[in-house]
Amino acid sequence: MKLLDRLAPVAESLSLAGLGAGLLWLSLSGRYASFVPPSARLGIIVSGAGLLACSLALSARLGAGEHEHTDTEHGRRALTRALVALLASALIVLPFRVSPSELASTAWSARGADAGPASGLDAGDDEGTSASSSSSEGDASPATTSQSGNTSQVPSTGTLELTTDNFYSQVEELIANGRAHDGQHIDLVGFVVSPEAARGQASIPRVTEEESFAVARMAIWCCAADAYPVGFAVRWSGPTPEADSWVRVSGTLRVRGTKALVIEADSVEVTDAPNPEFVIQSR
Repeated sequence: MKLLDRLAPVAESLSLAGLGAGLLWLSLSGRYASFVPPSARLGIIVSGAGLLACSLALSARLGAGEHEHTDTEHGRRALTRALVALLASALIVLPFRVSPSELASTAWSARGADAGPASGLDAGDDEGTSASSSSSEGDASPATTSQSGNTSQVPSTGTLELTTDNFYSQVEELIANGRAHDGQHIDLVGFVVSPEAARGQASIPRVTEEESFAVARMAIWCCAADAYPVGFAVRWSGPTPEADSWVRVSGTLRVRGTKALVIEADSVEVTDAPNPEFVIQSR
């Protein structure tokens, strides 16, 4: 028997074990949260355990001598499967990272120009209303209740804290009933989006001359492939933080135009990225 015929089944077994171990590590270490929502964790664990079981079963067959008469063609197919599994394992464990802006740019190109309205979070503003809304912001008084079926988690006179768990739903509420929250204090963590990058995103307000940058989180429903940024324009008199850096922004919420969300920042502090970095889109 040729050496290839002997090694191919062994390589296939080892590669399946490596892929299964990689999937288990991905889920147990929490790294899966960089690619898929928490609901996918159980499926990843089950898949990893299944691959390990397949590897053990294949090893048992090798030990029983069932592959002694494997033909060359079958050995080549087994070796091909082994190489594919090893490549997948390497991609799982490699410490690669895509910046939020790069991911946002790729996702926007894939989703097309109607991504914002389709998600229900069209954060754009009317071209002619920016100046008039600025003059009326001081007259807007916070309301104590929301005007929609979605209830805000805090009274509009208190501080609205956006967390990983409530970020998407709160932004959705603010866009739907922004005037009820105009003037409310808001606190959130997000990554910095440059004015140029924000211009191409449907769910981030246009950064005008009055603002210096935008702050956002990437929202996902299925996986990282459908991620897109959701966020706010920020008025800040201090130094502009570096794009893609994570910051905690605290200030006063203002609504520009009909539904563009702007934060008049009292403080902008560089902070660590949250875990997970994604927020989950509710449907």
